[in-house]
Amino acid sequence: MDLAALTNLFRWSLQAALLTLVGAAFLRVMRIDAPTLRHAFWRTLLLLCLALPFVQPRLAVPFVALTAMEDIAVPSANGIFVSVTPPASEVMRYLGTAIQRWPSWIGYALAAGIAARVLWLVIGILRLRRLRQTGEPGAPAGGHDEIQALIRAGAEIRYVSRLGQPVTFGVFRPVVLLPDSFPTLSPAVQRAVLAHELWHVRRRDWAWVLIEESVRAVLWFNPAIWWLISQVQSSREEVVDELTVQVTNARKTYLEALLTFADQPTLFPAAPFARRRHLFHRMLLISREAVMSSRRIVISSVAALAVVFVTGWYGVSAFPLMATGSSQATQTPPRDRRPGEAGPETARERELKTAIAGNTAQKSTYFELASLQDARGARLEAEATYEIIRRTFFNDINVIQDLAKAYNQSGRFVETIDTLESLAALDPNNPHRHQLVAVFYWEKAFKDKSLPPDQAMSYVKAGIASTDKALAVAPDFVEALIYKNILLRMQGNMTADAATKQALVAEADVLRNRATELQKARGSSTNMEFAPAGTPGAAPPPPPPPPPPPDGVPQSVEPLDGVVPIRIGGEFKPPRKLRDVKPFYPQEAQDLRIQGVVIIEAVIDAAGTVARGRVIKSIPKLDEAALDAVKQWQFEPTLLNGAPVPVVMTVTINFTLE
Repeated sequence: MDLAALTNLFRWSLQAALLTLVGAAFLRVMRIDAPTLRHAFWRTLLLLCLALPFVQPRLAVPFVALTAMEDIAVPSANGIFVSVTPPASEVMRYLGTAIQRWPSWIGYALAAGIAARVLWLVIGILRLRRLRQTGEPGAPAGGHDEIQALIRAGAEIRYVSRLGQPVTFGVFRPVVLLPDSFPTLSPAVQRAVLAHELWHVRRRDWAWVLIEESVRAVLWFNPAIWWLISQVQSSREEVVDELTVQVTNARKTYLEALLTFADQPTLFPAAPFARRRHLFHRMLLISREAVMSSRRIVISSVAALAVVFVTGWYGVSAFPLMATGSSQATQTPPRDRRPGEAGPETARERELKTAIAGNTAQKSTYFELASLQDARGARLEAEATYEIIRRTFFNDINVIQDLAKAYNQSGRFVETIDTLESLAALDPNNPHRHQLVAVFYWEKAFKDKSLPPDQAMSYVKAGIASTDKALAVAPDFVEALIYKNILLRMQGNMTADAATKQALVAEADVLRNRATELQKARGSSTNMEFAPAGTPGAAPPPPPPPPPPPDGVPQSVEPLDGVVPIRIGGEFKPPRKLRDVKPFYPQEAQDLRIQGVVIIEAVIDAAGTVARGRVIKSIPKLDEAALDAVKQWQFEPTLLNGAPVPVVMTVTINFTLE
């Protein structure tokens, strides 16, 4: 049982309780004493309560179950998806699990109660059959054949030893079981008791008792249904009392018979002849011989129907049942997600997980799955998928390259650096891999103005350490010399001690001169404009690009027409946009309610036209639309020393659903 079903069960119980309370108050206020009318009223009320869940409309809103935490499915090391709980304290983890499971526990408890009640009902029926087999057949003493002929029940009569009071049961072969002490009673009492039991046989009351007890067994937890069934059975005895008095015309004798058996034990599930808790009311109705006129019966019936209808309508309105089925879920539009909330898992993700679990997945399957998880905001799931890629393919250089690219596009700097360093560890004699790590440290420290000074300094030092590794492998590696020169100047600008700053700048000058000499010797035409040494706050010069790194790895800006574009920032202000083109919002992304920011690194040529662009923060289904729009933009040319130069800048495209 889930929480939705449990909630509907509780609301239906409130509806039944409201109907029962109003019905009981109505009978008391209207003073309806006619047994037949009372019995019909209680049976109608019981049937209405049982029919309520099937005849009332359901509230057409999606059911939302609140839980303390939600598990996510991620692939394990062997490719099998396992359930992972987001980090939380052990107490919250326990509470989250309990909140998710307690509806099931209640369902088990309800099922156990039903099983116990059904077993008790079966045991009672078997006991009655055994008493029938052990009873001695016979006719009542005193010659009451006229009663049997008058009522025409056609039941077998048996005497049973140690039987407390008369009982009747059986549908196709009804039998009346009488105590073996029955012949010792007065003939008048015997006649009244036998008439009562024969009326039960003729009315087929035991079949109704069996149905009612079955309903009570299934709905044992509902006090309103339990009490209603008791009222139906009690009013049935009142109807049989009235019929018996009419046949015997011995009201006083019948009261004496009821008192004779009131304290005797009863047998379940047969209707007892006399039950002490109902005795007072039955005797009261018999003694005063209540008679209702036909007009009052009609008025009371109409009033009862009106009261039941109004009460039922109010109960359904006050405690509506919820439509939580799958068909309803497809008709209800999804609500807007809260900021930071992950969207629902897509069918494609489920297909990819199935492929991974079945060991039929390609390497690209993992990346596609992580990309889809990122696109819908399920960052924890994407992180877990990326992690399994690293553990599964840790020796595959191509996969590690793709992983670094995926991390960089999703804006995960720490993971990007960690992956690039593991890539360098796989081939420690390749200076380009160490230099690539240094490029990313420089970009982060230079571009991210929100970094605290101490963290920016740590990135600068880490970048210097990476260039040292590259130079240790290839001392004449020009790109490493250039970047170490820049990083040393950045460190000097961040250092308060004048002597230390001067030493850093001097070391940077040596590296700069060495890089210039090597480039001249190789005939490089790269234009290197450096900031004056030691100038506080001066933006570092744009470095020439390193040789292209391995395929798939994020790289620095490549030259445009032989000139390295200047990166916007510091003294270089963003150029003024002359032509703006709004991006097209793909319909598929709108249908999936995908929204967010795509960040693009755009290279603008000397004429102000966007020559090329690449996505550095990706939303897969929106990347192409963002690139298409940016490539149509036109800017005012950027001037350096009076001449137009190409520049590189970062632009953001925000896709937002209205």
